[in-house]
Amino acid sequence: MLCPSKSFLAIFALVSCAAPVAAQSSYTVATAPEWTSLFDTTSGWSGADGIFSFGLDGNDSPGGLHRAGSLFVFSDTFIGDVSPSGVRSNTTMINNSMGFLPSNGLSQGMRFFWDDHGSQPQSIVTPHTPLSQPGDWYWFADGVVIGDQFHLLAMRMEHNNGPPGWNFARAGMTLFTLNKNGPYTRAAATEVDTPLSIPESSARGASFFGAGIMANTVEAGAPFPDGYIYVYGSQEDQVKKLLLARVLPQDFENFSAWRYWDGTGWSTDIQSRATLTGRISNELSVTPLPDGRFALIFSLDTLSNKVAMKIAPTPWGPFGNAEILWDIPAAPIPNVFTYNAKAHPHLSEPGELLISYNVNTFEFWDHFAYADIYRPRFIKLTWQ
Repeated sequence: MLCPSKSFLAIFALVSCAAPVAAQSSYTVATAPEWTSLFDTTSGWSGADGIFSFGLDGNDSPGGLHRAGSLFVFSDTFIGDVSPSGVRSNTTMINNSMGFLPSNGLSQGMRFFWDDHGSQPQSIVTPHTPLSQPGDWYWFADGVVIGDQFHLLAMRMEHNNGPPGWNFARAGMTLFTLNKNGPYTRAAATEVDTPLSIPESSARGASFFGAGIMANTVEAGAPFPDGYIYVYGSQEDQVKKLLLARVLPQDFENFSAWRYWDGTGWSTDIQSRATLTGRISNELSVTPLPDGRFALIFSLDTLSNKVAMKIAPTPWGPFGNAEILWDIPAAPIPNVFTYNAKAHPHLSEPGELLISYNVNTFEFWDHFAYADIYRPRFIKLTWQ
């Protein structure tokens, strides 16, 4: 597919195909239209945000597209039809969905799925833990494949008294554990409340862990493994700040075994958590690089037209200054914004890093007039 999509209005050419910023000496960045087109659909699943991807072999190193199938998870999702002019009809919004991409799936396409047992599409999962309340829903966070198990963290959301369109808050974090080969349903999963969501206090904003997960293990194909799974979080001050926990793979479901970075070492007390760096987004990624460093990919300042990277010598930092990888021009209609950039290392080829970002609008009904807004876009960083 050429960019912009022939199926949708050309006004989104700038959002879909932003011009690259001046190349840094160590890498170049360009659009990845073969990946963006994978989500250019006209019936069934027609758009979502919150995209995370997982190689079902548990190996996060580049080349995973050719090794095994990949599972994708999404948050708020449109299910319905899209006309050739890009108008949605017969459409329902659900809170989460999934997708499966077979090996070499760029030529085969992705299969999307949700709960379709009723008269209307439903979310894959809804809250049923002891702390859940009627009306709660899930937005998916990051996860990890360990052996035959797929572990997925999810934000349990609730309504509050905020302004229309923003009247929600995180009520907790849930961990789903199920067989990596499915079925991907609530009935097939264990579903437990976790301590990984911390309320706001007078000293700091609300916090959660699950914004990004990095398995620095032999099984995950890490270049210099130390055996730990690193779970990154966000402290939601006015400027969001990065947090970090770690755990051994065999202890992932045992939260008493988790340790939290306190600024100098690893503490058993989640309240001692220290921030690592700032200006991050609520979804992000940290990827081990072949030279032993670690690349944090995120949207600068959360809702931002800037896809950024910070480099650190260890998973806990210190993180350097933000380098702007991609500067997304303003859309030619108002109220469009971009957010939650992250890398997909196992979908990348050696020497590359595939990166997605989300597109959305503050005008909800524009999603129906311009279906191409609410789909992930992809860029590709190539190391020189």
